[in-house]
Amino acid sequence: MSGETGVEEESTNGNSMIELKYNSGEVFLFDVDDWATLRKTHRILGALVGNTNIIQTLPLKLLPEEALLLVDQELAQVINHDFDTTPEDQKKHDRLEHQLLEEEKIIYRNRRKRQLEVMVDDIVAAKRKRGDTRSSEEIFNDELEKSSQITNQNMIWPILLKASNSTRSSIVSRGELCKSTTELKYHVYKDLHGKGYYITSGFKFGADFLVYLGDPIAYHAIFIVHCVENPDIAMHATEIVAFGRLASSVRKHAVLASLKDNQVSYITINWLVT
Repeated sequence: MSGETGVEEESTNGNSMIELKYNSGEVFLFDVDDWATLRKTHRILGALVGNTNIIQTLPLKLLPEEALLLVDQELAQVINHDFDTTPEDQKKHDRLEHQLLEEEKIIYRNRRKRQLEVMVDDIVAAKRKRGDTRSSEEIFNDELEKSSQITNQNMIWPILLKASNSTRSSIVSRGELCKSTTELKYHVYKDLHGKGYYITSGFKFGADFLVYLGDPIAYHAIFIVHCVENPDIAMHATEIVAFGRLASSVRKHAVLASLKDNQVSYITINWLVT
């Protein structure tokens, strides 16, 4: 389906479809009420990617598997927005970026200055031990200059609480969403979700998923899940040992998940201490 999406659609259960936004191959959520619904009602967690420099905030970036599950259950639709960008639009964007950058430089420098004023005596003493004979003022200004650099690569843009309006919008097909994951990963995610678990990305542990008995706000992960594409090909012993040792070191169970004849199977690696 393509074209304008001004009419709010309903899911098969009679509730309004949650609208997710598609951008550069990733899926985002901007509405705070929908975020609460996804977490509390559907156990869809995503990851907050907005940042106020103090706490994380919206928008929420969903795992490809999360987006697919919502689409398959007809709880959400993923919308792609197309923009007609003119040279004048680009000039406005560049002016805004420059203005924000200059304002952030002032704010961050003043904040960093206050932090260094508290630590300056210790910094100067450490420099003196290393043979630095400059005055305290010179050392302070040098540290301030080195630690308060802001560029357009690390500047913080305003938090978007809703997606920008666009000239054209269309519903993203399921096939397009599938490009960001694999059949195996989706089946494993769907199976674990169907068993009542909470699931997040396992990227930071070099795996596919982290699995929780309850909301990660209150629970630690109990499983680290690694998806094995071809269970008929044996993993090297060192891979199994490394995966099991990693899980043991962070007090979690290492789980290998595979798909055969459309059924998900799991193997748990237990680390025995003798």
